[in-house]
Amino acid sequence: MHRVTRPALLFAITTFLLCPMPPVAGEDIAKKQRQPRAHQRPILRITEGLNTDGDLAKYYQRGLNYAIQYFGNHGPYYIYLLGPDNEQSVLDIYHQRALSRVDTKSKQSAREQVEAFLKQPNIVAEIQAVLAGEAEGGLTWTQEAPILYEDVTTNARQRQRDPIENTWGALHEYHHVFQMAHCDTTHPRTSDQHINSWMAEGMASYSSAKFMENLGLLDFNNYMLQLRQTGGNIGRPGINEFLTNTKVWQLENETYWDSEVAAPVYYMLGAWATAYLIHVQGVDEVVVLKSWYQDIPHIGKSAAFQKHMGVSLADFYKKFSIFISQSDDDVMKIFQRQERVK
Repeated sequence: MHRVTRPALLFAITTFLLCPMPPVAGEDIAKKQRQPRAHQRPILRITEGLNTDGDLAKYYQRGLNYAIQYFGNHGPYYIYLLGPDNEQSVLDIYHQRALSRVDTKSKQSAREQVEAFLKQPNIVAEIQAVLAGEAEGGLTWTQEAPILYEDVTTNARQRQRDPIENTWGALHEYHHVFQMAHCDTTHPRTSDQHINSWMAEGMASYSSAKFMENLGLLDFNNYMLQLRQTGGNIGRPGINEFLTNTKVWQLENETYWDSEVAAPVYYMLGAWATAYLIHVQGVDEVVVLKSWYQDIPHIGKSAAFQKHMGVSLADFYKKFSIFISQSDDDVMKIFQRQERVK
């Protein structure tokens, strides 16, 4: 989540070819998707006026490199860090973005496909947001050929001013790349071919925080506590306030995107649900964050979850609901228990 073809003004585009990583053997994607070119290096494009000292790219790559080493290389993956300083640079990058989406087997010419992409209302609005300095964007991907993934940040000035958040964002979005490469995203998230929103956002929130600690940039335990008390860097309300005000909730309810409760449920409660699987259910971290996804294309989400987590989704929801309703002190003990084992 197309304009007339013309030569790109390459002086206005900063392009980086990022860390080549070998493809991960034995991994498949959903049957309805074309196999992506896993060997292709991620491509980072930054508009003119940003990254003058190289730090914007440097601290993004810090997170991206770590994530690729953990999850393997999946792509093609394009990262767009954009700002309003040079309108022509912005337009040229969107032209490059349109070109990357051209399907050579389409009956439409490349020129027609580029024009159609650049005329899409959401793309027009996105370009306007970039030029206005508004903060929007996130991960998007194609569902038909050519398969590719994009991390689009419309106001990368914020990332440039905050190296920590820049690295964090790179970690979070790349986990989504890995997730979407192992799901059939043409199906709804309620289906067995796709993952629920709490799995996507919660597991990526957990992994990015844990990886940030591994990089020496975060106190993971304190972060998990803050998700309960304040909402941390995700939003408001935090888990405690949400649970106090919301007596009936369902982790698997996909309709929360249409209300104000999406962030606590999918991101914060999802992160704690991931913690429950690792620290209470006793499932290895790599299995929870990575391995179980690889079975989804073959046996479906429900069977893959039960196979790797040792509990059915239905039973897990019941157990987690009881666990998360405890006090901060009680739930935080799960991390202390693991420290003692180490």
